[in-house]
Amino acid sequence: MNTLRSLPSSLLALVLLAPACGSGEGETGLPDPKAAAPAIPVPEPASDRPGPKGKAQREGRYVGTVLPREAAELGPKMSGTLTTITVDEGEQVKKGQMLFKVSPGTMRLQVDSAAAALEGASLNRDEALRELERQKSLAAKGTVSNVVVERAQAQYDAAVNAVERAEVSVSMSKRALGDTSVTSPIDGVVAKKNKNVGETVTMMPPTIVLVIQDQSALELRVRVPETQLRTLRPGGEVIAHFTALEVTRPAKIQRIMPTIDPITRTIEVVAEVDNADDLLRPGMYVEVEIGEAAMGPAKAGGEEG
Repeated sequence: MNTLRSLPSSLLALVLLAPACGSGEGETGLPDPKAAAPAIPVPEPASDRPGPKGKAQREGRYVGTVLPREAAELGPKMSGTLTTITVDEGEQVKKGQMLFKVSPGTMRLQVDSAAAALEGASLNRDEALRELERQKSLAAKGTVSNVVVERAQAQYDAAVNAVERAEVSVSMSKRALGDTSVTSPIDGVVAKKNKNVGETVTMMPPTIVLVIQDQSALELRVRVPETQLRTLRPGGEVIAHFTALEVTRPAKIQRIMPTIDPITRTIEVVAEVDNADDLLRPGMYVEVEIGEAAMGPAKAGGEEG
């Protein structure tokens, strides 16, 4: 009996192909289930040279941000046209130094008008006083009633109040005229100059004319893993590596932020680094290294972890 003829053609094809499938693993292109998994490439360690912030960091170092210790954005106290700017970018300034002026416009006319109003109010007050004294004299002789005296007294009181209001108006006008000058609130350097003489500036919305920064000491802000809280204390020191300049300086921890980012599980640390030699600049690339000194003088080396 010929059994092959009784099989369907499709089943017969499977029977004939089975030996071929088992004998040629490499020819089919299918992976061997017993073969080892392909190796995953391991990234190389970070180079000691400075690079972009996205590059892997070395062990125990975290990329931080360099900011000025203090900064002031200065605008006019009144709207007008810039008539004077006494400084330029990069110049050192002192606290109280006059930096720029705005044209007074109609403010001087307002001062003159207020002064004239004060003079008129003073004349009215003097006249009301003379009238009051005259009515009192007549009342003493019985010529006029007390009602007339009371009316004269009320007129005099009103004249006195008018003088006081005029004096306030003069004072406010003179103060506004003085507001045409803007002085520096801090010692520092002119970091930005946004306007030039002849340009129009406004008080509302405020026009930023100059930006003054105190760069004698710089503020470092760096985010570190929450596990570093064991080794960080205000008053402790971290090491700031300014790789572009090949400069390393200690930075004193000023404060540790009270909250942790729930997504990155990091916390921000603020430290201060001296810049008396004016070598460092805000915005520089910095790597912050945390060691035992970060725990402060009382804790560094005094605890075993």
